[in-house]
Amino acid sequence: MTITLPLALDALVARKMASGMYENEGEVVREALRQMEFRESALGLLHQEAASGFDQLDRGDSIEMDRDTFVNHFRRRRQAV
Repeated sequence: MTITLPLALDALVARKMASGMYENEGEVVREALRQMEFRESALGLLHQEAASGFDQLDRGDSIEMDRDTFVNHFRRRRQAV
């Protein structure tokens, strides 16, 4: 597979390799794709949780959570998937 990148992204790949964290361009691209997949998965779960939460609010079936409780709840749900 051959990929042509815009100059700015090509420079980013070069900087990542120069940092010593990656040995070649393929490693940089693979890590970027892994990060993209993780982010998309997390966003999908967040959308599901939000839709479920709005449905519960519409039914009048809700509980209050502070920020830390919500974040911990979300992380547990994310790990279970």
